This record gives sequence, C-alpha cells and structure tokens, in this order.
Amino acid sequence: TSAMALVYSAAEYCAPVWARSDHCRKLDVELNKSMRTITGTVRSTPTQWLPVLSNITPPPLRRSLASIKMVDRVRSNPLLPAFKDIFQHPDKRLKSRNPIWTIDDRCRDVEANWKSIWEEHAVKNYQLVAVPHQEAPGFNLSRRLWTTLNRIRTEQGRCGFLMHRWGLTPSPGCDCGAESQTIRHIVEECPTRRYPPGLEDLHRATPGAVKWMEGLDLRL
Repeated sequence: TSAMALVYSAAEYCAPVWARSDHCRKLDVELNKSMRTITGTVRSTPTQWLPVLSNITPPPLRRSLASIKMVDRVRSNPLLPAFKDIFQHPDKRLKSRNPIWTIDDRCRDVEANWKSIWEEHAVKNYQLVAVPHQEAPGFNLSRRLWTTLNRIRTEQGRCGFLMHRWGLTPSPGCDCGAESQTIRHIVEECPTRRYPPGLEDLHRATPGAVKWMEGLDLRL
C-alpha cells in the first residue's frame, strides 16, 4: 500500500506522455527496488518474479493501460485539442519514435499479457504460478516467514552455494556433508532439514509448510 501511494503514484505521473521512451528502463530499476523491499527477495532474483510476489502489475503493462485509457477519454470527446493530434495525426517520419497513437489495443488485456510474459520468460520455478496476477499464497504471513517463503520459491537466498558465489563464505557445502547447499537441497535433499512434501507444498503455504519454516534453523 505504501509503495503504491508513495512510489508508483510519483513514478507513473503523466505516464501516457512518456511511456514509450527507452528511458523507462531506468525508472523500472527503481520500481524493482520497491518490489524487492515488499517481497524480501535478494538482488539476484529474476525481475519477472517481483510483480508476481508483490501482486503489482508489471510497470510496462501499467503504463500501456494508462495510455490506452487516456486515448479512450480523448476519443470520447472530439472537442479536446488533443483529439486532432491523436486521431488526425501526420505520418510518422522517424521509425525510432513511438507516439501514443501507435499503441497496440491488445495491451488492454493486462491479465492475458502478464500471463504471456510470465510463460515466455519461464524463470526458475515459474510452473508454481499458473495465474501471475493472483495474490501469491502466504501473502499475509509474518515478514520473516514471507521473506523465507519467497526466497525458497525463487531459489535465491542466503544458502551456502550462493553465499560462496557472492564471496561471503569459504565453502558452498552444507553442514550435512553435501558439497553444495542450494535452496533446493535444503528443501528436498538435506537429511537434517528437508521438507518431505516438497517445494509445491511450500509454495501453497500450507500449515505444515508454515510450521517447517518456523522451525528452520537457517535465515535464508
């Protein structure tokens, strides 16, 4: 709620005017930071996971929808000065330019477009989420459990393998004797910690999954 009120409201101000600029990527970097704060995920987490876990529509889709809505308002009132600029516009001379009248009306279906993007990128464990625009299970968990669950889903967190890759520990091994302590190893293979029902049950945040995360001796 704070992110939508304080961050997105400022970041998307007058978006229909500038939403087709290549410089939007710089803005998306900052919006991604806000979603990482919401979800408790680390920087190495694929950005496609962030809107899904924070339950906020991806910024490019939000901007496209805002542009379409503005065009609809202008279309409904031919007396507006912008009507002639949009619907009686001159030919586009530069291929690099993307004026508002070039926006694809198919961007109106945000949910379908979001699902298409989600399936196209196929990030690790994307199969856990069939409908990306729906609130992820466990959204109302405590902050600590919510963070732990999201790092397990994305397999990006403070496990031995990644801590070693980041140069923070001398060895990637697990204290159970395994050579590599990945998050999947912790969940499915580690003899002292594994969760027998598996990753999918954890994703659903079942009572058993919540109890397991509460007793986990690692802060992922």
